[in-house]
Amino acid sequence: MARCPLREVYLMLGRLAAACIVACIAAPASAEVVAVEVAEQRPWIQGRAFGAGEYELLSGTVRYEVDPTAASSRDIADIRLAPLNSRGKVEFQGPFLLLRPRDAARANGTTILEVANRGRDQSNGLLFQADAFALRKNETREVSRSTLFDLGYTFAWAGWQGDLKTEEFGLDVPSAPVTGPFRATALLGFGGASLDSGAFGEGAICALETGEAAAVLRIHRSLEDPGQVVPREAWRFARRQADGRVAEDRCAFLLSTPVDGPSLVTIVFTAGPSKVMGLGEAAVRDFASHLKHNDTASSLNSRPAYARRLIGYGYSQGARFLRDFLYRGFNADVRGRRVFDGVLDTASGGGRGSFNHRYALPSEAGNSVRSHLRAVDLYPFADMPTPDIGDRGPPQGLLDRALGDGVQPRIFHVLNSTEYWARAGSLLHTTTDGTQEVPEADGTRTYAFAGTAHSPQPSTLFLERRDRAPLPYNDNDDLALALPALLVGLDKWVAGRAEPPPSYRPRLGSTLVSPDKLNFPAIPSVVVPAGPPPRYQLDFGREYRSHGIITEPPQLGLRYPLLVPRVDRDGNELGSWRGLAQSVPLGTYTAWNPQDPALLTFGFLSGLRGAFIPFPATPASGRRSKDPRLSVAERYVGLEGYMAAVGRAIEDQVAAGFLLPQDREWARDSMRTYWDRVAGLRVHWPSRSD
Repeated sequence: MARCPLREVYLMLGRLAAACIVACIAAPASAEVVAVEVAEQRPWIQGRAFGAGEYELLSGTVRYEVDPTAASSRDIADIRLAPLNSRGKVEFQGPFLLLRPRDAARANGTTILEVANRGRDQSNGLLFQADAFALRKNETREVSRSTLFDLGYTFAWAGWQGDLKTEEFGLDVPSAPVTGPFRATALLGFGGASLDSGAFGEGAICALETGEAAAVLRIHRSLEDPGQVVPREAWRFARRQADGRVAEDRCAFLLSTPVDGPSLVTIVFTAGPSKVMGLGEAAVRDFASHLKHNDTASSLNSRPAYARRLIGYGYSQGARFLRDFLYRGFNADVRGRRVFDGVLDTASGGGRGSFNHRYALPSEAGNSVRSHLRAVDLYPFADMPTPDIGDRGPPQGLLDRALGDGVQPRIFHVLNSTEYWARAGSLLHTTTDGTQEVPEADGTRTYAFAGTAHSPQPSTLFLERRDRAPLPYNDNDDLALALPALLVGLDKWVAGRAEPPPSYRPRLGSTLVSPDKLNFPAIPSVVVPAGPPPRYQLDFGREYRSHGIITEPPQLGLRYPLLVPRVDRDGNELGSWRGLAQSVPLGTYTAWNPQDPALLTFGFLSGLRGAFIPFPATPASGRRSKDPRLSVAERYVGLEGYMAAVGRAIEDQVAAGFLLPQDREWARDSMRTYWDRVAGLRVHWPSRSD
């Protein structure tokens, strides 16, 4: 990449930040996995031989302990307040699952450690395709897309989320004996929900006392609305039971007078002991390091052939976790060694998460109304140091700590369309004021996939009932087709065997634009949102950065300009990589699909599914509907012409490194099925009445 004055400034700032970090590091503590208890070791799928032979499954429990005074623990919020064992250490434990070739000689030397998403995997359907897959009680019988197992990869998972039970593949962590302010949220009046009551949810952080006089409830009409305070005597911590009686409840509220329309309710109250959630990042660090090194010997690390290289993979929440993991310095283990050699950061956008502070909420996500003003989408967004908007504070970059510790991994940032429209994705590669590109950090690539939804609706008729959304759901599967190839490309880069494809993403000045310059075609009955949900600077108070303690409610600062990919005359995105569905399109694919007009005031565009708007079948049907886009008949000469175009596109994807040669037939079959599903959709939508 060509060097420029701005890049030189960022590199200089990165070196200064790194020097400061190195100067503050104390000597590391000892290894922090103290025991691995294997409860199950068996053939994964009896009699099934992959290219690397039969695989075995190991599962059980990992027991950890950390020294709260060690340098390696300094970034775990409230760690010095956690209860200690007789050795002066903090104990915690969680489950693990490992899949590996039974014959270590047939393993390829790379372990993929996936950060689970709310106790579930995001590998099945993206990296491989199995008939069933679960991290607990795995009962897989068949794998139909097995390329990565044929190539000899090992897969590993470890529980990390402290607000999930261990039987939910969570992490059993201690609590710090503290009290402090917490802000709960609830939606009233949406989708038939109550207008006068709500609950904080199972496993929620609840009020210490139902009679707390200082608790404050506000009603908000928009994201920016600071809220109207409801007098304390006009609401209570209570729940209306099925028989109509009202009972006190620390985890619910009841208004004396219902709200007059859809609203967001926030309540600031005093909460009790706080789980030490930051131990989740320590668990991933220490489990990963355990796989690579035998500081504590176990059956997981007795054969080094399995984990000569370690790649961290996460999708959505798991990817945001990995970004936070890197930002907070956890890619150096307790001995200062690199933990992950590579990171496949998929569908995180520019965000991180509420993973490591007092009263953390790991499941909260910035695209959700319930996550409004949470510690999720926070500066810094880009890898390289760049000033915060308004030049507030010294410039920071996501990789400052990894660079300072000398443990930066090779990184692929992978974005879908939703990340630009709901997860502040543009801030990953622009300055915070949206006016300049941020130079790419050495050892990183960024790949944006055009027209892909965060949660595609695969292998369906897109939407079974029209009352769920105004448009059919986006089921573009391009990212899933490409992800195994990206993982193999990252692995080759880590091993020094091959350079990956250059970054492919929208660029300022051409294909990355403000939403008012989207240039979306005038398709009948399609209403284009004004833009992504807003993101603001958030001031969590003076103790947040030093101790992870949030002052509630946080204060809004400047609004970040969020940019989106420009579209072509079909409404499909430009500047991002076009996979098969976008290279040989049958319609328009969007990241938005507004479901409830009332939710738009809260920036809620469509959840995570986006929309698919099929092309007219023929020129005549296009004229009747006044659709400006070319019809399918004008693009392809029937199914035969479509599949011929698919065949050429498949070869282009393989040549560019976005499809494995072994996945050619899988891709061809997927696209053949896709033609039939779109044909069915034209009958099903919109003429069918529900």
